[in-house]
Amino acid sequence: MREEGVKLLMADKVFQKRYWGKEDLRTDDERDEYQRDKARVIHSAGFRRLQAKTQVMGIGEGDFHRTRLTHSIEAAQIGEGILRALKRDFCKDDDVQKWLPPRDLLAAACLAHDLGHPPFGHAGEKALYRHMVDCGGFEGNAQTLRIVTRLEKYKPEKGMNPTRRFILAVLKYPMPYSAFDKDEYPDKPPKCYFDTEAEVVEWALCKQIFAEEEIKAFVSERGCNGKPKHRTFDCSIMEYADDIAYAVHDLEDIVARRMVSHEEIVERLKPAFSKHGKKIRSGGKVISLSDFKDNLFKKHHKRKALIGKLVNFFVTSAQVKKKGKFEHPLLKMRLDFEKPVKGLLTTLKNLTYKLVVERAAVQQIEHRGVRIVDQLFCELIKDPPKLIPASNWNSYRADDHNARKVCDYIAGMTDTYAEKIYKRLFIPGVGSSHDEL
Repeated sequence: MREEGVKLLMADKVFQKRYWGKEDLRTDDERDEYQRDKARVIHSAGFRRLQAKTQVMGIGEGDFHRTRLTHSIEAAQIGEGILRALKRDFCKDDDVQKWLPPRDLLAAACLAHDLGHPPFGHAGEKALYRHMVDCGGFEGNAQTLRIVTRLEKYKPEKGMNPTRRFILAVLKYPMPYSAFDKDEYPDKPPKCYFDTEAEVVEWALCKQIFAEEEIKAFVSERGCNGKPKHRTFDCSIMEYADDIAYAVHDLEDIVARRMVSHEEIVERLKPAFSKHGKKIRSGGKVISLSDFKDNLFKKHHKRKALIGKLVNFFVTSAQVKKKGKFEHPLLKMRLDFEKPVKGLLTTLKNLTYKLVVERAAVQQIEHRGVRIVDQLFCELIKDPPKLIPASNWNSYRADDHNARKVCDYIAGMTDTYAEKIYKRLFIPGVGSSHDEL
């Protein structure tokens, strides 16, 4: 037993190593490495900018609905709830108990998961991708990895100097852009990381930790949708925390703002319940179609109670499934749900998109976002050293080409900042040389 404990301690030391090397600690700093990861995310400029980036509804449409910042905070809280549930429900599974992520590590990953999303949500992502399709690509999750390892200004050109396990926890799609046929992705980016971060990924998936054959399978196999098939145990928990926060809390937002009707939601939910007698069970817990019918459009406290019940239902229904082809527990184990529970979660995720995002009024706003990002790129790429502030331009790596630097600059903008620069460049009479940039 002592030998296993020593091995686990040594393994954890390897996972706590930082990509850019060990750092001198401040006097009396008693935090562990994952607590430092979390602190660096919370205090980063990229994290603060999430307060002015679109989640589903645009910035400035109201002060009730979620932004990417509040969504990320809620995802972190849900992730911690999943962690507690797994500690309780899998208390007799030694592998699960030994390899559950530390709370601060999981919180750091959840808080950081959207750092790379550009202004105007997925509309902005698509616009940047179309400009970068022949220049290394663009994808929001890939940009997150780039921010934490290179762009954030904690260390010059070293980002947050993250730990190995934190990198693996935010590496949602462990395949490089070059592994995809760009002709198959003319408008929407493949789920990937950028080739500029290939060394980071290779370092994180260290051959001293993982077997060469399992690394090969981990980074090359795709699911039926063409997306990378695998992610680490930590990343799978983060991903479902994100999904739950998105599915449930965005539902609360669109109902509270009366953007959808009672009938529309019930009709969309019926297929998820049809195979289960209008009730979905998980252990001793039950969610029924009548829960939505009776509470979602009632008084605020009833709706809030239903939202809490839904979050609890998903959090406490989490399962750990093991993939036989992998040996290392971080690759072997993955968070998942039984099919009925997963079906309900998927339905709720799709519901917001189908009922709100696809509406003409929202599509018009997205189209405006695409136009802003598109024209900003076209203008800035003409002479980026002159048009991008020196404080930004000089912080980029010298070996990155201009298109990547322009992309990094625009991707880091908030919605409001992008609109401000757009007006400054294209609208006569707007803007002053004394404006804050």
